[in-house]
Amino acid sequence: MVQLSQLVESLESSFRLSASEANSIGMSKYMKDHFSFFGIKAEKRKEIQRSWVKQIPKESPSEFRWELLKELFNKEEREFQYVAIDWLNTWDKKEISASDSQGIKWLITNKSWWDSVDSIASNFLGKYCQLFPDAGSELIEEWRFSDNLWLQRSCLIFQLKYKEKVNFTLLKSLIIQFQMDKEFFIQKAIGWSLRQYSKSEPEAVRKFVEEIQLKGLAKREAIKYI
Repeated sequence: MVQLSQLVESLESSFRLSASEANSIGMSKYMKDHFSFFGIKAEKRKEIQRSWVKQIPKESPSEFRWELLKELFNKEEREFQYVAIDWLNTWDKKEISASDSQGIKWLITNKSWWDSVDSIASNFLGKYCQLFPDAGSELIEEWRFSDNLWLQRSCLIFQLKYKEKVNFTLLKSLIIQFQMDKEFFIQKAIGWSLRQYSKSEPEAVRKFVEEIQLKGLAKREAIKYI
């Protein structure tokens, strides 16, 4: 079986061959200088990762896959995290287990920013909560009372792709809980979650926005399609 270190080294070698210092400066500035970049544009990076993913042994043990994810997250350049998240989001249902909850939490709370958190929350976390509703409910109940901004935001947006299957009762309770929080990423998440649900249930969203007297950014986002 291919070694984990070999996989990481192989990806790093490919990234270094395609690195662009000029691009890296602009990409880092776009992310408020939170991260350094090789400077590889998305199209090229995805081309590299498609070839790289084929090197990962099929049906790898869960422990191996999570260890690989963490190794990629611990690397300095942001492209490593993008590859990790894109690969995570392709996992088949049979590769996901209820015990993955702590791994999800680790990814969301490490090197956290909107680009990584939003992709994990609206894809893998959303899928996880549908596959394991009881474990998912416990997770959201724990995270909503966390002091971590990104866990809170994840609670608000994990249902983004549920369409008409959104648990609106849960979403409403979360929005009421965070309604007065002035944090930009929380207000944006409130509006985003309602905007997405309004595509399926516009009247329900309109009524709720009026009922709780939602204001500002959250309201503007929520009623954008109504």
